[in-house]
Amino acid sequence: MKYVIIGLLLALPALADFHWESREEWRRAVAEARRQRVEAMRDATRARNEARRAADNARREWDRHARAARDEWRNEVQQRREEWRESMREWRESVRQSVRDAARSWR
Repeated sequence: MKYVIIGLLLALPALADFHWESREEWRRAVAEARRQRVEAMRDATRARNEARRAADNARREWDRHARAARDEWRNEVQQRREEWRESMREWRESVRQSVRDAARSWR
């Protein structure tokens, strides 16, 4: 029994060292996992920002094309309106001239 107690007394410091070593390994593993998680979060944030930037660029490009199409359509409508006004002005003038000619010939 005396030898068992002496053996335990000699083994306890070795077991304590083993316990502290495994605790230190566990802490290193947790710290490494934390670093990897932070890196993964940075990568996700970077990817999200790149996707947002690409979507914003695509939206701006679409807005630019839509604005150009609206401007082109507006210019065409304005041009047609001006052509129609000119045509109506000419028609009105030709009707006035015909009425004048008819009035002169009727006298």
